[in-house]
Amino acid sequence: MVDRESGMHNRVELKNVVIFEFCMLNTKTGKTEFYKTKKKIKGFTGIYFKDDYTFFALYPAKNDPTIFFNGKEYSINRNLQITLAKQGKNRRFIIEDYGIEIDYIESKYLDWDVWSDEISIDLFFMIEQRYKTEEFYEQYTLANENAP
Repeated sequence: MVDRESGMHNRVELKNVVIFEFCMLNTKTGKTEFYKTKKKIKGFTGIYFKDDYTFFALYPAKNDPTIFFNGKEYSINRNLQITLAKQGKNRRFIIEDYGIEIDYIESKYLDWDVWSDEISIDLFFMIEQRYKTEEFYEQYTLANENAP
């Protein structure tokens, strides 16, 4: 999504729903800025995951949902082979077509309360479960023809 107010067309504001933190991501440089309150872009713009080793974001784009990983943007579409392997609390998210493999640990906030189910807490689980649904594309594709 374009940050039209500042004129910066490569910036996306993201939310981490687990730790209630926001991030401004420059998709061209990969630079991230983290903060506790939503700042720049009105409405929903995207979500992200981070740990000591990984930064991964999902956000709406003009043609397809888009992910940002290791300094690159990738389109998500129904034809991709996306899997999530689980072994105990260890997880491995895989997008075979892009050679993406992300190892991470199950969130400690899973089942914390009635709203903390796996699809709400685990971004990778949500993608794996929903990337073939119409609702996913409605939420993560921009309808505005003038959007980037």
